[in-house]
Amino acid sequence: MSTPSSARLLALAAALSAVALPALAHPGHLDTAGFLDGVGHPLGGLDHLVAMVTVGVYGATIGRRALLAVPGAFVGMMLLGGALALAGIGLPLVEPMIYASTVVLVLLCLMPMSRTAWIGVVFAGWFGLFHGFAHGAEMPADAAALGYAAGFLLSTIGLHAVGLGLGLAIHRLLGRGAVEA
Repeated sequence: MSTPSSARLLALAAALSAVALPALAHPGHLDTAGFLDGVGHPLGGLDHLVAMVTVGVYGATIGRRALLAVPGAFVGMMLLGGALALAGIGLPLVEPMIYASTVVLVLLCLMPMSRTAWIGVVFAGWFGLFHGFAHGAEMPADAAALGYAAGFLLSTIGLHAVGLGLGLAIHRLLGRGAVEA
């Protein structure tokens, strides 16, 4: 970590970690839950923004297959987590895991040993499961579940795309392409 490039990445990681607040994915902050609520929900809390954008940055840091595989793992497991919650199946440590995702994903972007596609898929999928569970669990019983899920899915994919673009831009600014998987 002695090069200027590493120092810049470390500064970015510190900045992203500093804005991460305790997880806000908890019951009671939705009045209704339809498509627009689903779209807006990931945009309403720094925990969501940091985790979901960082998934994209992490995919870009790894490169190649991981550009789609890392965000895809998050989204797929997020849907599974939501389904588990809607089915009434419990999952422990949801809030701590959501908070951990905001820090761990940033750190993984900086660790050379974590720059393989399979590690990215495992971590992104693991944290996606908890994010999805939280949002499935908080949905009101009379919600338009499919509309909310579609909105949340669309917004999440958009945030991952922003992260991919940001990650690729950072690598270009540092004078190197994305790391090959």
